[in-house]
Parts: sequence; structure tokens; C-alpha cells
Amino acid sequence: MRTLTTLLLALLLLPACASNDAGSYLVNRGGDLADCVRIHGMVGKGAAYKVEATRLLHFGASYYDNVKAAGLANRELATWNETGCSWGLLLGYHDEKDISYTTDGAEGSSGVLSGSYGWQSGDDGPGGFQEADPGNPLDLLTWRQTMMLGIGFDMELRVGEVVDFVADEVKPSQLGQLSQRGEVGNKVELEVERV
Repeated sequence: MRTLTTLLLALLLLPACASNDAGSYLVNRGGDLADCVRIHGMVGKGAAYKVEATRLLHFGASYYDNVKAAGLANRELATWNETGCSWGLLLGYHDEKDISYTTDGAEGSSGVLSGSYGWQSGDDGPGGFQEADPGNPLDLLTWRQTMMLGIGFDMELRVGEVVDFVADEVKPSQLGQLSQRGEVGNKVELEVERV
């Protein structure tokens, strides 16, 4: 009980840290951690059973039309209406047709959860692979599972974001700062200061 009380007190005082560099660092690290998982529940007209082992390999199918959804996405707890479909038998495609937020302050705004991605071919061009997040190759490592029959869930483990989170934690810039201590001839001596 004592540990729980201490944890709750620390969580209540945490926003007070946001006014300095340490607070900004903690807020940013919390956001980076929230980027690692997207999970939400859905209710409405839809059916799905789909597993994706990375953005490249898909098995299953899904269809949902204007379903009500709520969960953790894009660093926030939100509610939205979602329309989309996907298919896959080894290769696949996920088509995110519409996301309309219903959360206070964002009503009616459109957005993107995962984006559309996967293998495509057709009249629009030579085909190939469409990335959900161009310029972020680590997004391709995302694992996803969707299950729904009138009610269901959608969950993404964004392995690339986990790698980014861990790699950012061990960057030399986070471990210390180099400062110039003095020059000896043409040689500059450096000292590591712990932050």
C-alpha cells in the first residue's frame, strides 16, 4: 500500500517537472513510450480477423464501416469513427479510408491512425509496396492483430518505435555532455560531465 501511495504521489507531482529540462525530457520519453503501442476497441458494423507479422506479411481480412472506436493512438487517449478494410494471404493491403475524431476539441477532424499500407497493383501505376510512414523504415517492423465481429479490438506493437525508444535511451548525448577543458598545443582535451 505504501508503494502505491508513493507512486500516486509521484504521478501527481510529475507535471510540476514539465517546466524545466528534466520535465521536458520525461514528457518526451513518455510520448516516445506511448508511440510503441496503439490499441483500441471498436463497436459497430464490421468483421475482422487479421494478423500482420510486420507491415509486409499479412494473413486474414477485415471490413468495418464507420465503427465507433476508442483507445490509445498517436500519443493520446481518444475516440473516433473509423472506416477501412484489409486483406492478406502472405502479401496484403490495409486501406484506412476514414478516421473522424469525436474527442472533445477534435470533433469532426480527420486524421490518420496507421495510414494505408501494403502491396498494391492496378491501373494507378506499376504497383509495389506503399509505406504507411514514408521516411521511417522502422515502421515496417510493426506487428498488428485485429479481431472483430460487431465488437472487437485492434492492437499494434510498433517494434520499430521500441527500437527507437531503446536506442534513444543509450545515446551518448543522454549519458553526458562533452565540454572543452583546455588546449595543449594542437590537442583539445575533453572531459565528460554526468548530467
